[in-house]
Amino acid sequence: MSSEAVSAPEPTVAPPPPRRRRRGRVLLIALLAVVVVLGLGTGGVGWYFSGVATEVSHEWEYPLTVLDVGDGTVTLPRDEATVRPGTWALAWKGGRALLGPVVKQDERSVVRNVAEVPQGTLTKGLAVHLDHWVYAGDPRRALGLEFRDVTYPTQVGAMPAWFLPGTTNRTTWVIAVHGRNADRAETFRAMPAVHRLGLPMLSIAYRNDVGAPRSPDHRNHLGDTEWRDVASAVAYARSQGATGVVLYGWSMGGAMVMTALRHSDDPGFVRGVVLDSPVMDWNATLDKQGAARNLPGFVTAAAKRILQWRTGIDLEDYDQRRYAPDLKTPTLLFTTDADATVDNAPSLAFAERAPRGMVTHVRAQGDHTEAWNVDPAAYERALHAFVTGLKP
Repeated sequence: MSSEAVSAPEPTVAPPPPRRRRRGRVLLIALLAVVVVLGLGTGGVGWYFSGVATEVSHEWEYPLTVLDVGDGTVTLPRDEATVRPGTWALAWKGGRALLGPVVKQDERSVVRNVAEVPQGTLTKGLAVHLDHWVYAGDPRRALGLEFRDVTYPTQVGAMPAWFLPGTTNRTTWVIAVHGRNADRAETFRAMPAVHRLGLPMLSIAYRNDVGAPRSPDHRNHLGDTEWRDVASAVAYARSQGATGVVLYGWSMGGAMVMTALRHSDDPGFVRGVVLDSPVMDWNATLDKQGAARNLPGFVTAAAKRILQWRTGIDLEDYDQRRYAPDLKTPTLLFTTDADATVDNAPSLAFAERAPRGMVTHVRAQGDHTEAWNVDPAAYERALHAFVTGLKP
């Protein structure tokens, strides 16, 4: 009898139970959904905060309420600013008061002298803000200084400026550049000292300021396009007989001044630079502001990437520390140890990396751009010594 080889049937692998397959798909879909939601959420928050950084806004907030008004005094809620010594003003809608020293304080309130109420009526219950610009209006009304309204040509149109003539035959002009979303009133605090030095002064508006031409997108570019208005102001000063300039920038104005200097075809025309609480690295300052808003680092990083895409700015180009070793222009640098707006570390590093003797660094105890407020006399002494030491 013949026999045939019989092959054993191949073992079969049972498919996973349907429930397990469904559970795997559900987990995968859920994971993808979380990734998408996190990505969209991060991108959305990043887009929002990049918009905050580039927003053009000239609105004032009034976070304090006047608790009482006495005979030559005002009582305010106590905080780090209201107890700070120095020269300040209270501002409210339609009014302003110049403040004197603290005369009394407790855990909740502080009483300060009122030196003058040049506008409006100071009353209990007013919503106010503590104004470190101190003055308002124009140079004549605010300080009794003669000036002319002028315009200087820029890429986006005729730009307004205040021109204060000098009191000597010196032909080096001071060009004053205010900070982000500020206005020319920020430069008032320097005007009396510059006037006593005898130098002409040009306090400029730039694109997107109130009363100034707008940029095509009406966005703040953190100085990346605005610096060109500083360069235009320098060209205007030269056309009007200036034989040199001192560039004087507050906050973002400092970033603009340094960028204009780096791009200048004739850097020797800039006799000196004064920087007051300058932005010397946008990356560091945006990180600081993100942390102050309790943003996770990856959200701030996303916001910075989106900001660069929206505006075309290269944030790395605004790390002035990179250029410090090549600095050839004498620089006076004011920083404040309690600056809650700008990261001071890049300014300190800039001063250290610059050639010896090229940067004069003055530290004060106030908040952002408040070095003058906390000690006007010391500030003006430093400014006077610096400017008089410059080449004519």
